[in-house]
Amino acid sequence: MAGALPARAEPSAADRQTARTLLIEGRKKRDAGDVAGAREDFQAAHALVRAPTTGLDLARADEALGRLIEARETAYEVVHLPLGKDEPPAFTQARAAAAAMVEQLEARIPSLLLRVEGAALDQIEARVDGQPIPRAALPYPRKLNPGRHEVAVKAPGFQTERREVALKEAERAPVEVRITLVPGVSTEPEADAGGGPAPASGDAPPEPRAPVPLWAWAAGGVGLAALAGSAAFAIDHAAARDRVEKDCPGSVCDRRTHDFESMEALRARWNRSLGLSVTLGAVGLAGVGVAVGGILLRPRTGTERAALVPLVTPTAQGVLWQGVF
Repeated sequence: MAGALPARAEPSAADRQTARTLLIEGRKKRDAGDVAGAREDFQAAHALVRAPTTGLDLARADEALGRLIEARETAYEVVHLPLGKDEPPAFTQARAAAAAMVEQLEARIPSLLLRVEGAALDQIEARVDGQPIPRAALPYPRKLNPGRHEVAVKAPGFQTERREVALKEAERAPVEVRITLVPGVSTEPEADAGGGPAPASGDAPPEPRAPVPLWAWAAGGVGLAALAGSAAFAIDHAAARDRVEKDCPGSVCDRRTHDFESMEALRARWNRSLGLSVTLGAVGLAGVGVAVGGILLRPRTGTERAALVPLVTPTAQGVLWQGVF
């Protein structure tokens, strides 16, 4: 939200006449298709008199050029310009149009949601189009104009990663960036001359871990799906049990409300839901356990080992050989 407008001297007669001429010339350029040239005239006119009409024309030119953030800021300024004595109807109409413009532009301005992995938040330096983003603001959506933007992320000891993103109006675009260590560089602070022991000269910097293997993601996905199915069948089993306890106390059903087929169907539902809940729960726990193991026990990058990879699915269980001999 814009702050209070700085105090300025009342425009002179020369200022007003010059601004009026610039406004007329700018509107001619705008109507002829030269919006960028018209914007320069409107900006100069608004700097001279700072009137609702000059501000509204400037905001509309910025909007036409895709500068939605600048357009909204100027429209907001127009709404909050001090009221003058005996303002002409054109100023009142411009204020009303600017107020509607502020609300409409707010919904059209896109935002970028940056997610950085690989380094701690207090180490990350991020820029969008060369402008730094304060670390405290990194987890929150950043308002930007529609169009192409460059994201650059770095941290001490890490390689700089760049991403290019194209934003559409009203879009909320997530951008994920993973930064990696510079080869041969450690992020651990070195001991000073009078401090603790220095690391041995032959010590190599710790290597980053390899990416999480696909089979771990697959096992985790299957496990979570199985646990969700187990929960659903557990709920169904509980519903069937409550139905039996209500309609068939002591396992004796009233033949006036339940015939033989409905009793058998209720009994089958009871048993089926219980069995599937237990089976899927076991499969789900196994799948999640395999995924956690794959994430925690993955090797360092640069090492290639042969290994037996657990395979757990609802239809098959076993192991796969992965690696080289």
